Amino acid sequence: MENEILIISPNWLGDAVMAMPAVKQLELASPAGTRLVIMAKKAVAGLWRMHSSISEVIELQGGNKATFAMARTLRERKFKEVYIFPNSFRSALIPFLARIKRRRGTVMHARALMINDGVRFDKSFDDKHQAIEYLKIVNAPLDSDLSNTGFVPEAAELPQEFVVQSTANTCIAIIPGAARGDSKRWPFYAETAKLMLAKNPSLKFFVCGSPNEAPLCEQVVKDIGADFATSLAGKTNLSQFATVLRKVSLVLCNDSGGMHLASASGTPVVAMYGLTSPVKTGPLGNNAVVIQPEGVKGARAISRNSEEAIAALRSISAEQVSEAALKVLGI
Repeated sequence: MENEILIISPNWLGDAVMAMPAVKQLELASPAGTRLVIMAKKAVAGLWRMHSSISEVIELQGGNKATFAMARTLRERKFKEVYIFPNSFRSALIPFLARIKRRRGTVMHARALMINDGVRFDKSFDDKHQAIEYLKIVNAPLDSDLSNTGFVPEAAELPQEFVVQSTANTCIAIIPGAARGDSKRWPFYAETAKLMLAKNPSLKFFVCGSPNEAPLCEQVVKDIGADFATSLAGKTNLSQFATVLRKVSLVLCNDSGGMHLASASGTPVVAMYGLTSPVKTGPLGNNAVVIQPEGVKGARAISRNSEEAIAALRSISAEQVSEAALKVLGI
């Protein structure tokens, strides 16, 4: 029987992308022929299907019944070891119930009873990127190349609006949303686009987001002007979204899952940070520019409607961002 290693994925898009260098390093350190199998929720399962190191994706459903059903499924597979990236109780419970012999993950709360190869982070990790925490979980060298994500966006059939309008233009993607709400949403994308268009009127902007973010994206398009911008919100699945991000020349975004996806795709990124810390959650790619107000001490987590965070983001001007974006484009 082939050697198989189980990995439990983070649940959020950005966190999953930040775990990718660790998965790549685990593959490189494993004996030839080892199959890396990842268990992931539906929201990120498609992401892992585009990862070069993953042989199989097991999709985890929500609910208590699914928890016990998955434990039975994994027990039948007879995995000998598992690397658990999330800090949740459920992510430790499932491999414990599956009787996987070696269960490596962070020790916290009641998880200590279910993790038998515990990982703890000392204060030296306070100023290390979150991706390095995942490297420690898989016992990889902490100085591994974080840009080596192993992510390979598959060629997906793109929305017709993108195919038609991207042919003769320099294309830029705007991702105005963020799962954490206004505390991570920079508000001046339309103003930035107008400043950029004043320098080069052949630019074309594609505003991207989830179906829930369609009103936000459509407002950005309206403010830029329909002749220069198109909303793709809710019109792409994950593989299509990744393909769009790979094909454009630049991505303007917040600290968000879309930012991490764009950076992993190899596309230059200009990202706006308020109170969140680029030291902990900055883009992994080599072509990223992070803009954050001077004097801000980044935090790992902030409330969804933090007035301080909103104010910090609003202090970043459209002029700052347009200048940085035009420099990346060589305009």
